[in-house]
Amino acid sequence: MDDLYREIILDRYENPRNRGKIKNGQEALEANLMCGDKIKISVKMNKGVIEEAKFEGGGCAISMAAVDLLLDKIKGMKLTEVRKMSGGEIEEMMGVELTPSRKRCAYLGLEVLKKLE
Repeated sequence: MDDLYREIILDRYENPRNRGKIKNGQEALEANLMCGDKIKISVKMNKGVIEEAKFEGGGCAISMAAVDLLLDKIKGMKLTEVRKMSGGEIEEMMGVELTPSRKRCAYLGLEVLKKLE
């Protein structure tokens, strides 16, 4: 893994920009029992557009960094657009190619978002 991307992942894990909870926001939760990752995402939407997004939970550096980066990207997007996103887009944001076992960790935040109504 390239050192720059390793630094980005560690920084997002140690200093997440989107950690927290949105009062009266829509929420969804998902866990990866294989790794112990658990993510709860809350969003504030206006006419189907995500205005604000925060996450709570814990897990490995890959899952926490991935959800933090993902929440930056989705602000201003329609939920219908988010539902069409793929795991490959997560890997592209992270700048790394993940092993099959780490993909589940990285994609967990997207799985949570796809559960939102």
